[in-house]
Amino acid sequence: MDHLCPVCNGLMPYQEACPRCGRPLDDAGRLYDYYGDYSPYLEIDDSKLNNGFPDRLHHHCLHVGWCPACRQEHLSVIEEWSSQALQDQSPPPFTPDAGESPW
Repeated sequence: MDHLCPVCNGLMPYQEACPRCGRPLDDAGRLYDYYGDYSPYLEIDDSKLNNGFPDRLHHHCLHVGWCPACRQEHLSVIEEWSSQALQDQSPPPFTPDAGESPW
């Protein structure tokens, strides 16, 4: 695992604002999932090879945001986390004190 999208993996919420009205966008999923019937089942890096965006090179995950107020969709670029960034975000492992149980 080189990089992963924190939004796709539930590590952080999708928080993008509509560039037109400034209201929060609803996450409509990854752009790659709209490529065809089987696109949600393809490897993510394979989908990034020929989509015309430099997302694979720059470790971005492209999401479609929907503005319910403007009724328009917008493309959002989410920075993917490296393995090191993921470790930095992880809580420290549980180390019980004497007699303390993790459950």
